[in-house]
Amino acid sequence: MLMMGQMLGAQPFAVVEFSVSNLRQKPDYESPLETQELMGTVVEYLDTEGYWMKIKSPQPYEAWATNKGYIKMNRESIEAYEKAPKYICTANVSMVYSDASKDSDPISDLVMGDVLRKVYMSGKIYKVKGFVKVILPSGKRGWVPEEDVMDKDMWKRQCADNLVAGKTAENIVKLAKRFVGIPYLWGGMSPKGFDCSGLVRLCYLMNGIELPRNASQQVKLGQEVALTALKPGDLLFFGSVDDEGNEKVTHVGMYVGNNRFIHSSHVVRINSLIKGDTDCYENISRLLRARRML
Repeated sequence: MLMMGQMLGAQPFAVVEFSVSNLRQKPDYESPLETQELMGTVVEYLDTEGYWMKIKSPQPYEAWATNKGYIKMNRESIEAYEKAPKYICTANVSMVYSDASKDSDPISDLVMGDVLRKVYMSGKIYKVKGFVKVILPSGKRGWVPEEDVMDKDMWKRQCADNLVAGKTAENIVKLAKRFVGIPYLWGGMSPKGFDCSGLVRLCYLMNGIELPRNASQQVKLGQEVALTALKPGDLLFFGSVDDEGNEKVTHVGMYVGNNRFIHSSHVVRINSLIKGDTDCYENISRLLRARRML
């Protein structure tokens, strides 16, 4: 393994190239999946072992990923990358094609939250027949259906406007419902698979609010809310309490209204909070508290 400072000083950063990068506890494909990062995310490059690299993501999280999924850059290159105009993928899933046609060869898949640089032609966005041209972090160029992406700066402004207008909670819930039926994946934070906190984090992230990665971190944010005063978008935390009264949070879901909540447990699903209902969550007795993030 390289010692810190050896050959890394010139390239202390990297950008995610894969649509979804799987971050593992150790540099081994058999090691547990810890979390995921999305295309276009800038990370710190900490160490290397074989074809694995240890990175620090903005979640924040330190874990290992295959180096095939990252493009190493120095500080100057990262600054230029971050300033470049970009798109953000707003479709659940999409694809980068070699030409402006779905019949052309694929270059990469995409998932919601992926970020790609724009391509301009004569000072205007380069688009053809409903496709826009994009640049992946590696510099590869391709075409994406225009309906699947949005100007990232415009998306940020829209998120801010929705927050001011009081529409954010409604939009977060609406987005979460788009993922119903997607199987549970430990460490998952994308439409390829979610764990409980990964679902919550992506739904808030796509509405301009960045939460920590894990439920045990998320429960420390926001305001405490009585279970009798829940509003859509509030987070529900489940877990256990030991003999000394110490809580251990192990699960999180999101209130959607009418005594129901959405969460990733075996699959992304909506359950009732009312004991006796046929679709009541089987672990409702483990409900500890609710927090309002907005």
